[in-house]
Amino acid sequence: MGSYVIRLKLLPQDTTTEHQKIVDSVTGALPNEAKMRSHRIEPIAFGLSAIIVDVVAPEEEGVIEKIEAAVSAAPLVGQSELMGVSRMSSRLPT
Repeated sequence: MGSYVIRLKLLPQDTTTEHQKIVDSVTGALPNEAKMRSHRIEPIAFGLSAIIVDVVAPEEEGVIEKIEAAVSAAPLVGQSELMGVSRMSSRLPT
């Protein structure tokens, strides 16, 4: 069974919030079977930046919606957008 890499774009509730706090908030909100793979900051304009996160989750029915709901409900996340989903053919080592 493979895994999905789910890429999401996050915008903070407040522009003064540190990016790492938002990443930590999202990591804590993820279901047990999902792991944060990576994240990066993408400047938008006028001091506002988005956080692009990649989450690895098992290839199961409904897991993408579950991840989207968990991330959008995470504290400090103002807005989230699904950017894409890719299938991995093998699991990443833990």
